[in-house]
Amino acid sequence: MRRLVERLALTALALLAPAPGSAQFPSLGPISAEEGTPLHRLSYTPMVEGADLTPRGALRIDLWTGYSNIFEQDSAEAATLYLDMERMIATAALRYGLGERLEIGGRLTVQTDWGGFLDGFVAGFHETLSLGNRNRRNFPEGAYGQTLEDGDGRILVDVPRRTFDVVDVRVFAKWSAVASADGRRALSLRAVTRMPTARSTVGAQRADLSLMALGRAAWGGFHLHGMAGGATVNRSPELLDVLRGYNVFAMFGAERPFSDHLSAVVQFTGSTPILRSFGDSDVDGIPTNLVFGVVGRTAGGWRWEVAMQEDVPPRGPSLDFTMQLGLGRTW
Repeated sequence: MRRLVERLALTALALLAPAPGSAQFPSLGPISAEEGTPLHRLSYTPMVEGADLTPRGALRIDLWTGYSNIFEQDSAEAATLYLDMERMIATAALRYGLGERLEIGGRLTVQTDWGGFLDGFVAGFHETLSLGNRNRRNFPEGAYGQTLEDGDGRILVDVPRRTFDVVDVRVFAKWSAVASADGRRALSLRAVTRMPTARSTVGAQRADLSLMALGRAAWGGFHLHGMAGGATVNRSPELLDVLRGYNVFAMFGAERPFSDHLSAVVQFTGSTPILRSFGDSDVDGIPTNLVFGVVGRTAGGWRWEVAMQEDVPPRGPSLDFTMQLGLGRTW
């Protein structure tokens, strides 16, 4: 086991080590990533994206999907939590360069929740890397559950299986605040409105607003990416005493380009919790994730990405394991 971990660490360091002339290669990152934990998806969840805008008069489409294996089970005096499922989130975003420094667009999100088939694989993967499985082995593989009760037995979250449900529509605008002449630095501001469309069994979801800053800078043989912002959490009356009224989030990533057409990216994301007053890190803890993968661009202009998202550290409400794919093109 120790040798395996050492090999993985050495491989990651070798991939990230800057090569001669790598600073001259353009940035292809960051990797698109979105928090998939059911508790945080009661409101707006930010999607990681780059600081650069769609060129004026150009149209861009981005398709993304993430497939997650989820297991959280904990019983305490303040709450009883049971999340056991696999989830596929698929998004389609359309953007248009309205001016030299402004883009506008919209996004549709489709979601499927079911028992799934990866429980055995994920448990074995966690055991191999000594990441821990908590009490996952005490529950049957392929089971489904998505419930949260408070200490009085009041049901706060109870979501049935979903099959290709449209769960929200988003409208956004991004403005370029800073863009250096040599293309090595960029800073933009982004505003997003989320309008939920899926029916909730406990408390209707409401529209949320998010504002964020996105940055990119070349440093040595790397491109560095950052995101920081906040969002409202518009709560229904049934959830006023357990949901916070806001959420703050951030991302930092490093991209190591190999050529004009291929980069490796590692990034870390985190946000403040949206649930409160439980005193249980699996419910109202801070969700943090490590995302790593590769991003490429084809000769025909298509941008693609393949990545994995893992909750680090394992305690907290973040998802256990997510595989994700992205594809986009600008015309």
